Amino acid sequence: MRNSAWAGFGHTDMAMTRIPNQLDLSADELKTLRDIVGRSFTPIGQINVQQRSRLLELGLILGGMGGLMPTPAGRIVARL
Repeated sequence: MRNSAWAGFGHTDMAMTRIPNQLDLSADELKTLRDIVGRSFTPIGQINVQQRSRLLELGLILGGMGGLMPTPAGRIVARL
């Protein structure tokens, strides 16, 4: 991973080969993603660390300004 301002927020330089789908998520991860999408911005401390890490890893959310925001892919997955 390149050292950048986004490095601490789950941004990686790896190209996404496909958009994850709901089958890639647990029920709790999907609920959390839908909550983040519904609010558009969620304070980082309100989300379980494991769920946050997994959603960041999948590229469904981004972190910044002390909170979490959905990515376009995250919005698609949450609404399917």
